[in-house]
Order: sequence, then structure tokens, then C-alpha cells
Amino acid sequence: MRIRDICSIWRGLDPSYPSNVAIVLASLAGWAMGGSSLGLGIFLAWALARELDPDHPPSALLAAALAVLGGYSSGLFLLLLGMRLVNRSPGTPARLLDSILVLALAWARPQSAWLAAAAFWLDATLERPLRRHFVFGAMAVYWMARGSDLAGGPSPQLTWGLILCLSFLSLCLEQDGPRSRGDADDAPLIGARVLAAQLLAVLCALLTTWWWQAAGIYSWWSLWSAVFSVVGWRAGSWIWRWLASRAKLSP
Repeated sequence: MRIRDICSIWRGLDPSYPSNVAIVLASLAGWAMGGSSLGLGIFLAWALARELDPDHPPSALLAAALAVLGGYSSGLFLLLLGMRLVNRSPGTPARLLDSILVLALAWARPQSAWLAAAAFWLDATLERPLRRHFVFGAMAVYWMARGSDLAGGPSPQLTWGLILCLSFLSLCLEQDGPRSRGDADDAPLIGARVLAAQLLAVLCALLTTWWWQAAGIYSWWSLWSAVFSVVGWRAGSWIWRWLASRAKLSP
């Protein structure tokens, strides 16, 4: 029995892809040099960038490199699973075990339970909905109430983060739709679902900065490094194409 037979939001690491081997080695090296927080932070930055920008894998490796500059939060794993729940990049809808796993993570981390609630309700309303997630979303809201004593406010970090997130969203809205396909079914990813998962990540980045300001950016740095890498890679690719076109036009 394969893991995917019981857990559909699992995405394997095919060793035939050099990038997969590279991220495993980088994560192990980070774990050895800086402990589990660094190793997990590197891996999650790479994994989150894959969900944020499925059509441009190199941006994920850039995110992994930047992840060494920050910390780690267990909420990142909940965000990753929530994004996969919504965009269905693994290629199949969530199984019951997946739903229970995400709900359990929301129970373990009430301050991030809103992520589970949002992911459940998005999955229950978007194309090819999974209706049971209305119920799971309601249960996540109950756990969210336990961690509702959050406070925050504007900060310089939030201002710069908002600019970065708006840049990211402008790039997402500019493209026609995802070209990537699901792992299991090889069917094209649904554009509305990919965009919804991207919006979930952006909302998470901004809210954690609003609540915890500089400490939030540091703890959730894997997410910020993924967003920055996507923007940087897309912008760099555009500049490279523009320079190449200018070089062709010059006599």
C-alpha cells in the first residue's frame, strides 16, 4: 500500500528529479548545522514555493536558500497542507484521513486554526467541491475561538510585506492560468483553486505580521522567503527576456 492510497495530500519526492535530491540534502544539512528548526524551515520554504508557483520550480530552490535567514513555526505545516487541500496539486481530492489530519493540526495550534477553517470552506465551495468540509470548517472555527486572543497593529514590517504581497498577486493575476498538472491524475490544475491557495498564503503572511510584527516575520520566514522568491524569479525572468529582446534589436 502506498502513502497516497490513504493520504491524498501527500506529495512524494521522486529521486529522478535533481531538485528533489537537492532539497533533501539541503534540509539534512540545515538540520545538522542548525537543528530541526532550520532543516524544516528550508524544506517548508521549498514546498510552499512549489504550491505558490507550480509552473516555475526554480523559484522553490531560491526560497530554500533564503530560508536560512529566518526561523520556523509549526503553523507553516498547517498552511502547506491547507494549500494542497485547496489547489489539489497532489491530483486528487482530500481523503477522510487528510481532513482529520488538518483538523488535528488546527486543534494542536488554535492560533492558526483559522487556516484550516479557510482551507476547508474554500475546498467545499470551489469547483468540484468536497461538501463534508463545511462541517470540518465549522469544527476548526471552534478551535479557532480558543486562540482568538490575538492582538496586533500596523508596523513598518506590515507595510513592506503588503507591498511584496501585492506584487506577488499582480504576477499571479497576470498569467492566463496554471500549466502544471496534478501528481496523481495528470489533469491540469484548476486556475481558481490555485489562485485561492495563493490568496490563502498571502492572507496568512499579512495576518501573522499584523499580529506578531517582526517576530511573526521571523517565525514565518519560510513563507516570506517563498513569496519573495516567486516575485524575484518572475521579475528576473521578465528582465532577462527584455534584455534579450533589446539585444536582438540592436545593430
